[in-house]
Order: sequence, then C-alpha cells, then structure tokens
Amino acid sequence: MELMEKTLASEQIFDGRLLKVYRDQVELTNGGTSIREFVHHPGGAAVVALDADGNIYLERQFRYPYHKVVLEIPAGKLEPGEDPADAIRRELEEEIGATAGRWDSLGYIMPSVGYTDEMLYLYLARDLTFGVRHLDQDEFLEPFKAPFAEALAQAADGRLNDAKTLAALFRADQLMREEADG
Repeated sequence: MELMEKTLASEQIFDGRLLKVYRDQVELTNGGTSIREFVHHPGGAAVVALDADGNIYLERQFRYPYHKVVLEIPAGKLEPGEDPADAIRRELEEEIGATAGRWDSLGYIMPSVGYTDEMLYLYLARDLTFGVRHLDQDEFLEPFKAPFAEALAQAADGRLNDAKTLAALFRADQLMREEADG
C-alpha cells in the first residue's frame, strides 16, 4: 500500500506575521476524501552550545502559549530563504553573545507532525568565544550555563520538556560518545 495523500484544493484561512494556516481537501490512499488543516511555519534552528568546561548554555524564556517560563537551548526562526546554519550562528550571537569555532549538524526534527510543517535544524557548537549579546527589541530571555551531564539528566527525568532541547541534547550526547569511542 502506498501511503500518500493528494492535495485536491488548498485554501489559506489565516495569514499572520509568523504563521499561515491552510485548509486543504485531500484524496486519501483508499480513494476517499478528507480535510487537512495545518500551520505553515518558516522553520528554525537550535543549538547545544558547549564550552571548554563541559557546560551548555540554556535560556529561561516566557512562552506565551503555555503561559510559563520554559528552559530551552538557544534557537530562532529562519528568515525566508535563509540557510539554517547561518540562522543559528546569528541566534547564538544574539542570545548568548557567543561565536563558535566548531559546528556539527545534529540533523533536523519535525516537532509536531499532526498540525504543522515546521522543521527545526539542530547543531552542536564548540570552541566558544564570548562577546556582547544583542537581543531583538521584543525578545526577553535569561541565559545561564549548566553542566552538560546535568542538563542531560534533566532531559531524561522530565525537568526539561522543550522538544527541541530534548532532541538536541540526546543527539549531541550520542555524537560526543561516538567521537570519544573514536
């Protein structure tokens, strides 16, 4: 059986600054039809920034949809046509004032496949050099550092719950284990 849905009609029902919402009519695998609503998101990039002492940089940021402060790794959305590697270099400098001498891709994740086409590209940054932060005018966050092992333990036991942070930490851990095993 081929698992595929064919778009028969597409209607944009919301056009926001960041998000666009679509209602599509699709033909299903069995020949029937259905409606699919989804949010188009430009995508983003996120980084596990690891210093020479084995600390990573996290942020406390108020996230309106949850009405609470969330602990997460530095991240940001992609501008139209922007390469994810360029976006995360920009965000790392803006949010924690750092540049990195070494970058490793950790692949990408699809954070919520049921209703959005968002893709987040994950990176591990090392050989950090620190300068000055320069947040966007409407951006308020508190960066802090934590031992990588402690952040990984918090991801495992549920104290960290942001999906991109969890995925990036586990992938960074796996990459560093592979490097150590050489």
